[in-house]
Amino acid sequence: MNKRKISIILNSLIVILEIISLIISVNLHNRLAIEYYTVDSNILALISSLIFTIYLLTKKDIPNWLKIFKYTTTICLTVTFIVVIFILAPMYNYNYIYFLFYKELLYQHFLCPILGIITFLFFDNFNKFTTKDNILGMNMTLIYGIIIIILNILDIVEGPYPFLMIKKQSILASIIWIIVVLSIAYLIAYILKILHNKTKV
Repeated sequence: MNKRKISIILNSLIVILEIISLIISVNLHNRLAIEYYTVDSNILALISSLIFTIYLLTKKDIPNWLKIFKYTTTICLTVTFIVVIFILAPMYNYNYIYFLFYKELLYQHFLCPILGIITFLFFDNFNKFTTKDNILGMNMTLIYGIIIIILNILDIVEGPYPFLMIKKQSILASIIWIIVVLSIAYLIAYILKILHNKTKV
């Protein structure tokens, strides 16, 4: 089985799992909790994998905007996974069972990020990414951060993550957290770019 067929299978699987996760999430909370970066990143992954699969099935050339979009959503999914592993779970008594395997979190925190990373690095057929692409790939994370901080300031949203509760921590703590999360996003974008490009050598 060639890479293109595997890419179609994996991206189709991501679409199916993302839909399942959204159905579970809406049934549990009676709404789509779009204030969460996790939910937003998984919705974006659903859209990008669906569009990408359609292009693969129709054998059309992949446009540059879709290449960047797929890269961006892979960054977002990876940020979700890394933040859960190294920040959120440790904040809540290292409860990895809950954060990685509870209901919709199984899909949003674990399965879809892992599948997204695997298919992007080894099976999605893109040309090499550049430093400019690296910066563009962080846009969604930056936009989310700006919007959610404004909503916190206006008391429309609280958090929703402990490190985003800017009214319950010092300004310095908020600035440090912003730098930490954006640095994680940039590092992830850079590593994904390097690893992907190596498969194209």
